[in-house]
Amino acid sequence: SLSKNDSASKAGLQLSDDEMTDDESSNEKPVVAIVGAGPAGLFCALTLARDGHCRPILFERGQPVESRGRDIGALMHRRSIDSESNFAFGEGGAGTWSDGKLTTRIGRNQGPVRSVLETLVEYGAPEKILIDGAPHLGTDNLVRLLRNMRRDLRKLGGEIRFGARMTRLFVEDGIVSGLEVEYNKAVERSIGGAEVGQVYKGTERIDADAVVLAAGHSARDVYE
Repeated sequence: SLSKNDSASKAGLQLSDDEMTDDESSNEKPVVAIVGAGPAGLFCALTLARDGHCRPILFERGQPVESRGRDIGALMHRRSIDSESNFAFGEGGAGTWSDGKLTTRIGRNQGPVRSVLETLVEYGAPEKILIDGAPHLGTDNLVRLLRNMRRDLRKLGGEIRFGARMTRLFVEDGIVSGLEVEYNKAVERSIGGAEVGQVYKGTERIDADAVVLAAGHSARDVYE
């Protein structure tokens, strides 16, 4: 399998200097493919990248959050819908353009829940979510937070690819060995709005030591 920098080069994706990884050994680490860049997929990728024992590759069928916002604007104002970039699909998951409330069935903000909240604050969430009874992020905060998460994931040696829809799982002797990904156009933008990088193209088989499905409830086609 390819290293992060090698695979980006192969696909024609130009990463900025602060998004490159200096980890030359990442080429030798086990690969974990993660499908879906909602909360579950993002925290899975970040946790694995921080641990440092494997190389997470995060596949998101929708757009980066800054481009996703434009697509949602087109939907709201011109009734023009992109089936792969909308309220359901894209970086951050379905909750990014909801009211931004943080909820859990656990019922208390301690232990693992507290760790999640502290991580969100680390990436730009308001500190009051650590003490509020009904913590609320807000879409504006989420856009900044998600871009910070993306940048840090890449610095830690992980990958995140947009416009990347999983179309097949490969199973050998009852064990998942990888997945097939179909790439569509995806556009990342700088803070100033300029397009950065190019797109992955075509269809690619990704060999992986493990696959995590974090596709969310809207991606029924993943399981069909």
